[in-house]
Amino acid sequence: MNDHGEMQAAAAGRAKTYGVLSALYTAAPARDLVDMIREGGLVAQNESSRLSTAVKELTAFFREATPGNRHDNELAAEHTRLFVLPFGVVPHESFYLDENKRLGGRVTAGVQQYYRDAGARFTQACLELPDHMGVELEFMKFLCAIEEQFWKESNLMGLQKCLKFQNGFLTEHLLRWYKPFCERILEETGLGMYRALAQLTIEFLEAERDFVPDLTKAIHPDRREVCVSET
Repeated sequence: MNDHGEMQAAAAGRAKTYGVLSALYTAAPARDLVDMIREGGLVAQNESSRLSTAVKELTAFFREATPGNRHDNELAAEHTRLFVLPFGVVPHESFYLDENKRLGGRVTAGVQQYYRDAGARFTQACLELPDHMGVELEFMKFLCAIEEQFWKESNLMGLQKCLKFQNGFLTEHLLRWYKPFCERILEETGLGMYRALAQLTIEFLEAERDFVPDLTKAIHPDRREVCVSET
């Protein structure tokens, strides 16, 4: 049995992790993000898990790296090579799931429809297609932030709907392509930061694969409490 305060904190932590991953796939790491990670701002809930190890590896990279223009330029160049240039790993769901690898087609439209149904809207600053890895992770951050607010309000009907969106999007989209995408990163790059990013993405989404469906099933809108089975 978990109280609402604990679950609110868990949703906030998950939103933060989704946000960090999204930012690192969308652009080369910004200075404030690097500082946050270096100071231990990215924390796994289970300190003994492989997820915790992946968090520590990404944190260690930034703590051990020498900050400066040369380091920043190296990260920016590798980000461009991996995620921007057409011969990189191609960070789009449609490349992995569309039979013709067609960007902007059926798969992309399906992702965009999820955003519409959840009431999420693109900002003018977003230049990526809806099925870009960074955008999909940002959408999950958006849903986790809403979940956090529903825990705060003890709104079980809202929680049930929000978690169904999370579970559906993970099952129908993110969990279907993140692994081959991350494996391509591990094959393509020798830079520690992007290897650690790929490994953290794998471990975090593997944890979400189990956590979100269990929590979705545990919501009972007609009761005052939420029962969560121990793993």
